[in-house]
Amino acid sequence: MMVYNISMDTKQNRIEFTKLLRGYKSGWVAISATFDKVVVWGETLKDVMQKTKDKGQKVFYFPVEKSYSDFIGKSQE
Repeated sequence: MMVYNISMDTKQNRIEFTKLLRGYKSGWVAISATFDKVVVWGETLKDVMQKTKDKGQKVFYFPVEKSYSDFIGKSQE
């Protein structure tokens, strides 16, 4: 299970990416800043960055893998 911890003020919010990335087997995705949807998918990071360039919204880029057992991510704002 892939879980991402985001620290906002004193609250800890957990986001489960396993459900979010279901259906994607390879490539890269851009995930919305609210971490509730995949905005764009592409075969390479460059593809995804080009597709999101004109959207004008904050996104986070993640590689799509078959397994996320070794993936740990953390963002502090």
